[in-house]
Amino acid sequence: MRPSARLATALFDGDRLRQARLFCGRRKVEVARALGLTPAVVSQYEQGRTRPSAATLAALSLHLGFPPEFFERGRPAVRIDHGQTHFRRLRSTSKLDRDRLVVRLELLTELLGRIELQVRLPAVSIPSVVVDPDEGDQAAETAAAEVRRVWELSDGPLDHVVRLLEAKGVVLVRPRFGTGDVDAFSTWAGGRPLIVLASDKEDAARSRFDAAHELGHLVMHHDAEPGRQAAERQAQRFAAAFLMPAEAIRGEFPPRMSWPAYLELKQRWRVSLQALLYRARGLDVLSADAYQRAQVQLSARWGRVQEPGELGPPEQPMVLQRALELLASRLGIDAANLAGQERLPPETLASLLADVVSDDASKPAIPVG
Repeated sequence: MRPSARLATALFDGDRLRQARLFCGRRKVEVARALGLTPAVVSQYEQGRTRPSAATLAALSLHLGFPPEFFERGRPAVRIDHGQTHFRRLRSTSKLDRDRLVVRLELLTELLGRIELQVRLPAVSIPSVVVDPDEGDQAAETAAAEVRRVWELSDGPLDHVVRLLEAKGVVLVRPRFGTGDVDAFSTWAGGRPLIVLASDKEDAARSRFDAAHELGHLVMHHDAEPGRQAAERQAQRFAAAFLMPAEAIRGEFPPRMSWPAYLELKQRWRVSLQALLYRARGLDVLSADAYQRAQVQLSARWGRVQEPGELGPPEQPMVLQRALELLASRLGIDAANLAGQERLPPETLASLLADVVSDDASKPAIPVG
Protein backbone atom coordinates (compact mmCIF):
# COMPACT_ATOMS: atom_id res chain seq x y z
CA MET A 1 0.00 0.00 0.00
CA ARG A 2 1.34 3.43 -0.92
CA PRO A 3 2.02 5.75 2.07
CA SER A 4 -0.29 8.38 0.54
CA ALA A 5 -3.12 5.86 0.38
CA ARG A 6 -2.60 4.84 3.99
CA LEU A 7 -2.53 8.49 5.04
CA ALA A 8 -5.69 9.32 3.09
CA THR A 9 -7.49 6.44 4.77
CA ALA A 10 -6.30 7.44 8.24
CA LEU A 11 -7.29 11.07 7.69
CA PHE A 12 -10.51 10.29 5.83
CA ASP A 13 -13.15 13.04 6.09
CA GLY A 14 -16.62 11.73 5.34
CA ASP A 15 -17.97 15.14 4.47
CA ARG A 16 -15.50 15.35 1.60
CA LEU A 17 -17.08 12.20 0.21
CA ARG A 18 -20.48 13.94 0.40
CA GLN A 19 -19.08 16.89 -1.52
CA ALA A 20 -17.44 14.76 -4.22
CA ARG A 21 -20.56 12.65 -4.68
CA LEU A 22 -22.91 15.61 -4.95
CA PHE A 23 -20.54 17.57 -7.17
CA CYS A 24 -20.84 14.67 -9.61
CA GLY A 25 -24.63 14.63 -9.22
CA ARG A 26 -24.69 11.08 -7.81
CA ARG A 27 -27.10 9.62 -5.30
CA LYS A 28 -25.81 7.34 -2.56
CA VAL A 29 -27.52 4.37 -4.12
CA GLU A 30 -25.76 5.03 -7.43
CA VAL A 31 -22.33 5.18 -5.81
CA ALA A 32 -23.08 2.07 -3.77
CA ARG A 33 -24.21 0.12 -6.81
CA ALA A 34 -21.12 1.10 -8.80
CA LEU A 35 -18.74 -0.04 -6.04
CA GLY A 36 -20.63 -3.10 -4.81
CA LEU A 37 -21.55 -1.46 -1.51
CA THR A 38 -24.84 -0.71 0.19
CA PRO A 39 -26.29 2.81 0.49
CA ALA A 40 -26.11 2.39 4.28
CA VAL A 41 -22.34 1.88 4.10
CA VAL A 42 -21.93 5.01 1.95
CA SER A 43 -23.98 6.92 4.53
CA GLN A 44 -21.74 5.64 7.32
CA TYR A 45 -18.67 6.82 5.42
CA GLU A 46 -20.15 10.29 4.89
CA GLN A 47 -21.28 10.60 8.50
CA GLY A 48 -17.85 9.58 9.80
CA ARG A 49 -19.08 6.47 11.56
CA THR A 50 -16.69 4.21 9.65
CA ARG A 51 -13.73 4.70 7.32
CA PRO A 52 -13.30 3.00 3.97
CA SER A 53 -10.40 0.65 3.39
CA ALA A 54 -7.56 1.85 1.18
CA ALA A 55 -8.94 -0.23 -1.69
CA THR A 56 -12.45 1.17 -1.26
CA LEU A 57 -11.13 4.72 -1.05
CA ALA A 58 -9.18 4.17 -4.25
CA ALA A 59 -12.35 2.90 -5.92
CA LEU A 60 -14.32 5.91 -4.66
CA SER A 61 -11.60 8.23 -5.92
CA LEU A 62 -11.61 6.63 -9.36
CA HIS A 63 -15.42 6.52 -9.60
CA LEU A 64 -15.95 10.16 -8.56
CA GLY A 65 -12.87 11.61 -10.26
CA PHE A 66 -11.35 13.19 -7.14
CA PRO A 67 -7.80 12.35 -5.95
CA PRO A 68 -7.44 10.42 -2.66
CA GLU A 69 -5.92 13.52 -1.03
CA PHE A 70 -9.18 15.40 -1.54
CA PHE A 71 -10.85 13.16 1.04
CA GLU A 72 -8.33 14.01 3.78
CA ARG A 73 -9.31 16.25 6.66
CA GLY A 74 -7.11 19.06 7.90
CA ARG A 75 -7.86 21.98 5.59
CA PRO A 76 -10.54 24.68 6.08
CA ALA A 77 -13.95 23.44 5.04
CA VAL A 78 -17.17 25.33 4.32
CA ARG A 79 -20.61 23.93 5.03
CA ILE A 80 -23.61 25.92 3.81
CA ASP A 81 -26.79 25.85 5.88
CA HIS A 82 -29.70 24.85 3.65
CA GLY A 83 -32.01 26.64 6.07
CA GLN A 84 -30.40 29.95 5.06
CA THR A 85 -30.42 29.29 1.32
CA HIS A 86 -33.21 31.13 -0.47
CA PHE A 87 -34.22 28.85 -3.34
CA ARG A 88 -37.11 30.38 -5.24
CA ARG A 89 -38.62 27.36 -6.98
CA LEU A 90 -38.42 24.65 -4.34
CA ARG A 91 -41.29 22.59 -5.69
CA SER A 92 -39.96 22.35 -9.22
CA THR A 93 -36.31 21.84 -8.23
CA SER A 94 -35.12 18.36 -7.26
CA LYS A 95 -33.31 17.94 -3.97
CA LEU A 96 -30.33 16.52 -5.85
CA ASP A 97 -30.06 19.64 -8.03
CA ARG A 98 -30.27 21.89 -4.98
CA ASP A 99 -27.67 19.85 -3.11
CA ARG A 100 -25.41 19.81 -6.15
CA LEU A 101 -25.51 23.59 -6.47
CA VAL A 102 -24.88 24.11 -2.77
CA VAL A 103 -21.81 21.85 -2.88
CA ARG A 104 -20.44 23.84 -5.81
CA LEU A 105 -20.83 26.96 -3.68
CA GLU A 106 -19.07 25.28 -0.75
CA LEU A 107 -16.07 24.37 -2.89
CA LEU A 108 -16.07 27.79 -4.53
CA THR A 109 -16.11 29.49 -1.13
CA GLU A 110 -13.16 27.39 -0.01
CA LEU A 111 -11.36 28.48 -3.17
CA LEU A 112 -12.21 32.11 -2.35
CA GLY A 113 -10.59 31.66 1.04
CA ARG A 114 -7.44 30.47 -0.71
CA ILE A 115 -7.49 33.43 -3.11
CA GLU A 116 -8.04 35.91 -0.28
CA LEU A 117 -4.79 34.82 1.34
CA GLN A 118 -3.07 36.61 -1.54
CA VAL A 119 -5.58 39.10 -3.00
CA ARG A 120 -7.79 41.56 -1.13
CA LEU A 121 -11.33 41.19 -2.44
CA PRO A 122 -13.97 43.92 -1.91
CA ALA A 123 -15.10 44.13 1.70
CA VAL A 124 -18.61 42.93 2.50
CA SER A 125 -20.97 45.89 2.89
CA ILE A 126 -24.55 44.62 2.91
CA PRO A 127 -26.93 46.68 5.08
CA SER A 128 -29.09 44.65 7.45
CA VAL A 129 -32.73 45.71 7.49
CA VAL A 130 -34.44 42.75 9.12
CA VAL A 131 -38.05 42.51 7.97
CA ASP A 132 -40.81 40.06 8.82
CA PRO A 133 -42.23 38.68 5.56
CA ASP A 134 -45.72 39.30 6.94
CA GLU A 135 -45.04 43.05 7.11
CA GLY A 136 -45.73 43.28 3.39
CA ASP A 137 -44.76 45.60 0.57
CA GLN A 138 -44.12 48.85 2.41
CA ALA A 139 -41.43 47.24 4.55
CA ALA A 140 -39.68 46.15 1.36
CA GLU A 141 -39.93 49.66 -0.08
CA THR A 142 -38.37 51.06 3.08
CA ALA A 143 -35.56 48.48 3.05
CA ALA A 144 -34.72 49.21 -0.59
CA ALA A 145 -34.61 52.95 0.09
CA GLU A 146 -32.33 52.36 3.07
CA VAL A 147 -29.86 50.34 0.98
CA ARG A 148 -29.75 53.11 -1.62
CA ARG A 149 -29.16 55.64 1.15
CA VAL A 150 -26.37 53.66 2.84
CA TRP A 151 -24.68 53.01 -0.50
CA GLU A 152 -25.07 56.70 -1.43
CA LEU A 153 -26.79 55.94 -4.73
CA SER A 154 -28.72 58.55 -6.66
CA ASP A 155 -32.40 58.03 -7.40
CA GLY A 156 -31.72 57.38 -11.07
CA PRO A 157 -31.19 54.14 -13.00
CA LEU A 158 -28.37 51.82 -11.95
CA ASP A 159 -25.77 51.42 -14.66
CA HIS A 160 -24.47 47.94 -13.75
CA VAL A 161 -26.18 45.97 -10.97
CA VAL A 162 -23.76 43.03 -10.95
CA ARG A 163 -20.72 45.27 -10.72
CA LEU A 164 -22.35 47.31 -7.94
CA LEU A 165 -23.03 44.16 -5.90
CA GLU A 166 -19.51 42.87 -6.48
CA ALA A 167 -18.11 46.18 -5.22
CA LYS A 168 -20.12 45.60 -2.02
CA GLY A 169 -18.55 42.18 -1.47
CA VAL A 170 -21.17 39.94 -3.08
CA VAL A 171 -19.92 36.95 -5.07
CA LEU A 172 -22.13 36.33 -8.11
CA VAL A 173 -22.24 32.93 -9.77
CA ARG A 174 -23.72 31.66 -13.03
CA PRO A 175 -23.67 27.83 -12.98
CA ARG A 176 -22.84 26.38 -16.39
CA PHE A 177 -24.20 22.86 -15.97
CA GLY A 178 -27.78 21.92 -16.78
CA THR A 179 -30.06 23.19 -14.01
CA GLY A 180 -32.96 24.59 -15.97
CA ASP A 181 -35.36 24.14 -13.05
CA VAL A 182 -33.15 26.12 -10.65
CA ASP A 183 -33.93 29.82 -10.56
CA ALA A 184 -31.76 32.48 -8.94
CA PHE A 185 -31.06 32.02 -5.22
CA SER A 186 -28.87 33.43 -2.49
CA THR A 187 -27.10 32.43 0.71
CA TRP A 188 -24.14 33.25 2.96
CA ALA A 189 -20.96 31.18 3.10
CA GLY A 190 -17.61 31.82 4.73
CA GLY A 191 -18.77 35.28 5.78
CA ARG A 192 -19.60 36.29 2.20
CA PRO A 193 -22.98 36.78 0.52
CA LEU A 194 -23.43 34.63 -2.58
CA ILE A 195 -25.98 35.16 -5.35
CA VAL A 196 -26.53 32.46 -7.95
CA LEU A 197 -28.06 33.71 -11.19
CA ALA A 198 -29.73 31.37 -13.67
CA SER A 199 -27.40 30.89 -16.63
CA ASP A 200 -30.32 30.15 -18.97
CA LYS A 201 -31.73 33.69 -18.66
CA GLU A 202 -29.88 35.36 -21.51
CA ASP A 203 -31.54 38.71 -20.92
CA ALA A 204 -29.97 41.64 -19.12
CA ALA A 205 -33.23 42.99 -17.71
CA ARG A 206 -34.37 39.72 -16.15
CA SER A 207 -30.90 39.02 -14.80
CA ARG A 208 -30.64 42.47 -13.18
CA PHE A 209 -34.03 42.01 -11.55
CA ASP A 210 -33.05 38.56 -10.26
CA ALA A 211 -29.87 40.00 -8.72
CA ALA A 212 -31.86 42.75 -6.99
CA HIS A 213 -34.44 40.20 -5.79
CA GLU A 214 -31.71 38.11 -4.16
CA LEU A 215 -30.15 41.22 -2.65
CA GLY A 216 -33.52 41.74 -0.98
CA HIS A 217 -33.26 38.35 0.70
CA LEU A 218 -29.72 39.07 1.88
CA VAL A 219 -30.77 42.43 3.31
CA MET A 220 -34.14 41.53 4.83
CA HIS A 221 -34.57 37.79 5.40
CA HIS A 222 -31.91 36.55 7.78
CA ASP A 223 -34.20 34.06 9.54
CA ALA A 224 -37.15 33.80 7.17
CA GLU A 225 -38.15 30.37 5.93
CA PRO A 226 -36.59 29.94 2.45
CA GLY A 227 -39.11 29.59 -0.35
CA ARG A 228 -41.98 31.07 1.65
CA GLN A 229 -44.28 32.94 -0.72
CA ALA A 230 -44.59 35.99 1.54
CA ALA A 231 -40.79 36.35 1.57
CA GLU A 232 -40.59 35.90 -2.21
CA ARG A 233 -43.26 38.56 -2.80
CA GLN A 234 -41.41 40.90 -0.48
CA ALA A 235 -38.09 40.32 -2.26
CA GLN A 236 -39.85 41.00 -5.56
CA ARG A 237 -41.13 44.32 -4.26
CA PHE A 238 -37.65 45.13 -2.91
CA ALA A 239 -36.15 44.51 -6.35
CA ALA A 240 -38.66 46.81 -8.04
CA ALA A 241 -38.09 49.55 -5.46
CA PHE A 242 -34.30 49.17 -5.56
CA LEU A 243 -34.11 49.35 -9.36
CA MET A 244 -36.91 51.93 -9.75
CA PRO A 245 -37.21 54.22 -6.71
CA ALA A 246 -40.79 55.39 -6.30
CA GLU A 247 -40.15 59.12 -6.21
CA ALA A 248 -37.94 58.99 -9.28
CA ILE A 249 -39.98 56.81 -11.60
CA ARG A 250 -43.54 57.69 -10.59
CA GLY A 251 -43.54 60.88 -12.63
CA GLU A 252 -41.99 59.16 -15.67
CA PHE A 253 -44.87 56.77 -16.28
CA PRO A 254 -47.24 58.00 -19.01
CA PRO A 255 -50.70 59.08 -17.80
CA ARG A 256 -52.23 56.42 -20.05
CA MET A 257 -50.89 53.03 -21.09
CA SER A 258 -48.51 53.55 -24.02
CA TRP A 259 -46.16 50.83 -25.27
CA PRO A 260 -43.76 53.29 -26.96
CA ALA A 261 -43.45 55.18 -23.67
CA TYR A 262 -42.88 51.96 -21.72
CA LEU A 263 -40.24 50.85 -24.23
CA GLU A 264 -38.41 54.13 -23.66
CA LEU A 265 -38.58 53.53 -19.91
CA LYS A 266 -37.22 50.03 -20.46
CA GLN A 267 -34.14 51.40 -22.17
CA ARG A 268 -33.64 54.14 -19.58
CA TRP A 269 -34.10 52.00 -16.44
CA ARG A 270 -32.79 48.75 -17.96
CA VAL A 271 -35.65 46.65 -16.66
CA SER A 272 -38.18 44.49 -18.46
CA LEU A 273 -41.63 45.59 -19.58
CA GLN A 274 -42.99 43.06 -17.09
CA ALA A 275 -41.07 44.76 -14.29
CA LEU A 276 -42.30 48.19 -15.38
CA LEU A 277 -45.91 47.02 -15.39
CA TYR A 278 -45.40 45.43 -11.97
CA ARG A 279 -43.92 48.68 -10.64
CA ALA A 280 -46.66 50.83 -12.16
CA ARG A 281 -49.32 48.64 -10.55
CA GLY A 282 -47.52 48.67 -7.19
CA LEU A 283 -47.42 52.47 -7.23
CA ASP A 284 -51.08 52.68 -8.30
CA VAL A 285 -50.10 54.28 -11.59
CA LEU A 286 -52.04 51.49 -13.28
CA SER A 287 -55.37 50.30 -11.96
CA ALA A 288 -55.94 46.57 -11.50
CA ASP A 289 -57.99 46.46 -14.72
CA ALA A 290 -55.43 48.45 -16.72
CA TYR A 291 -52.66 46.19 -15.43
CA GLN A 292 -54.53 43.06 -16.49
CA ARG A 293 -55.24 44.50 -19.93
CA ALA A 294 -51.57 45.39 -20.36
CA GLN A 295 -50.53 41.87 -19.37
CA VAL A 296 -52.89 40.36 -21.93
CA GLN A 297 -51.64 42.72 -24.65
CA LEU A 298 -48.00 42.03 -23.79
CA SER A 299 -48.55 38.29 -24.01
CA ALA A 300 -50.56 38.53 -27.23
CA ARG A 301 -48.09 40.80 -29.01
CA TRP A 302 -44.73 39.39 -27.93
CA GLY A 303 -45.26 36.36 -25.71
CA ARG A 304 -44.17 36.03 -22.11
CA VAL A 305 -40.47 35.42 -22.73
CA GLN A 306 -39.17 37.42 -25.69
CA GLU A 307 -39.89 41.11 -25.15
CA PRO A 308 -39.11 43.90 -27.63
CA GLY A 309 -36.42 46.43 -26.80
CA GLU A 310 -33.47 44.07 -26.32
CA LEU A 311 -31.00 45.30 -23.69
CA GLY A 312 -28.18 42.96 -24.65
CA PRO A 313 -26.56 40.03 -22.83
CA PRO A 314 -26.69 39.63 -19.06
CA GLU A 315 -24.22 41.54 -16.92
CA GLN A 316 -21.22 39.38 -16.09
CA PRO A 317 -19.27 39.13 -12.80
CA MET A 318 -15.61 40.09 -13.08
CA VAL A 319 -14.04 40.49 -9.62
CA LEU A 320 -12.81 36.90 -9.35
CA GLN A 321 -11.58 37.01 -12.92
CA ARG A 322 -9.49 40.04 -12.00
CA ALA A 323 -8.26 38.31 -8.82
CA LEU A 324 -7.14 35.26 -10.79
CA GLU A 325 -5.30 37.48 -13.27
CA LEU A 326 -3.47 39.19 -10.41
CA LEU A 327 -2.52 35.85 -8.86
CA ALA A 328 -1.08 34.63 -12.14
CA SER A 329 0.67 37.83 -13.28
CA ARG A 330 2.12 39.05 -9.98
CA LEU A 331 2.54 35.91 -7.90
CA GLY A 332 2.86 33.19 -10.51
CA ILE A 333 -0.06 31.24 -9.03
CA ASP A 334 -2.09 29.80 -11.87
CA ALA A 335 -5.10 27.47 -12.01
CA ALA A 336 -2.88 24.39 -11.77
CA ASN A 337 -1.35 25.71 -8.52
CA LEU A 338 -4.79 26.44 -7.08
CA ALA A 339 -6.04 22.99 -8.02
CA GLY A 340 -3.10 21.41 -6.22
CA GLN A 341 -3.56 23.55 -3.12
CA GLU A 342 -7.27 22.70 -2.95
CA ARG A 343 -6.62 19.05 -3.89
CA LEU A 344 -9.06 19.34 -6.76
CA PRO A 345 -8.86 17.77 -10.21
CA PRO A 346 -7.97 20.47 -12.76
CA GLU A 347 -11.24 19.90 -14.61
CA THR A 348 -13.21 20.37 -11.37
CA LEU A 349 -11.47 23.66 -10.68
CA ALA A 350 -12.10 24.74 -14.28
CA SER A 351 -15.79 23.93 -13.86
CA LEU A 352 -16.01 26.00 -10.67
CA LEU A 353 -14.20 28.95 -12.22
CA ALA A 354 -16.45 28.82 -15.29
CA ASP A 355 -19.31 29.78 -12.95
CA VAL A 356 -17.64 33.05 -11.95
CA VAL A 357 -15.44 34.02 -14.90
CA SER A 358 -17.08 35.53 -17.98
CA ASP A 359 -16.74 34.08 -21.45
CA ASP A 360 -14.62 37.15 -22.29
CA ALA A 361 -11.89 36.15 -19.83
CA SER A 362 -9.25 36.75 -22.45
CA LYS A 363 -10.05 40.46 -22.54
CA PRO A 364 -8.39 42.88 -20.10
CA ALA A 365 -10.35 43.28 -16.87
CA ILE A 366 -11.42 46.64 -15.49
CA PRO A 367 -11.07 47.16 -11.71
CA VAL A 368 -14.33 47.53 -9.78
CA GLY A 369 -15.10 50.80 -8.12
